[in-house]
Amino acid sequence: MRRPPGTLLAVLLFLASAGACFAAGAAGAPPSTAATAAAPFAALTVTPRGAQEYDISTGVTTLPDGGSIVDEDTGVSLEAKQITYLDGSYIEARGASVSGAFGRLTAATLHIDVKTGVLTASGDLSLARDALTLKAGKLTYYATRRVADFSGTVTGTSPAFRADRLLLDALSGNVLLLGDYRYAGAAFTLRAPEGGGRLELTLHQVDGVPVYDAATDVSPGLLARFAAELN
Repeated sequence: MRRPPGTLLAVLLFLASAGACFAAGAAGAPPSTAATAAAPFAALTVTPRGAQEYDISTGVTTLPDGGSIVDEDTGVSLEAKQITYLDGSYIEARGASVSGAFGRLTAATLHIDVKTGVLTASGDLSLARDALTLKAGKLTYYATRRVADFSGTVTGTSPAFRADRLLLDALSGNVLLLGDYRYAGAAFTLRAPEGGGRLELTLHQVDGVPVYDAATDVSPGLLARFAAELN
């Protein structure tokens, strides 16, 4: 068991902030290229499941049998069948599963470009957390802006929806469905107009239970939040 390089913080910070109910950041964590906010990840450890290989000529470390990354303070845990990383450059994981207070994310492959702070995941991709459960073909997460972009036919079971694309504000938990969407509410079903459209899903609490409200009139604030993805 050994402490991972500081760049591994990007993986857990992403997942700990990816939604309104995700763990909030706090002062004291080391800075990371992939995330500007501080977070209470001061007790991270890497545990190889089997062998651990280090290529002295390239600086790449590989855990061919997989392993786990755990934050003892928050309980956030990343497990993968295989992990490869180059400190300060990238992190790759196969058969990745991350769990914690935020819920659970699973994907066949996960890649973090540490220099740009962009995380991508694909293959058997699913996210489950409180009021939101979805599957998608691909995820692109911009850690510095805390925006997640799901694409490749996105389907949700809680709430029930389908869309060509979904944008998630990882700070508020609010969602924007894009393209040919279909949303099945408790009393009505909303469909995209011909040619596609936009549907806002706003997260709020009802008797302490997180739920989403749908609106075809998208707020200017949410459009501004996703301006880079919509242009």
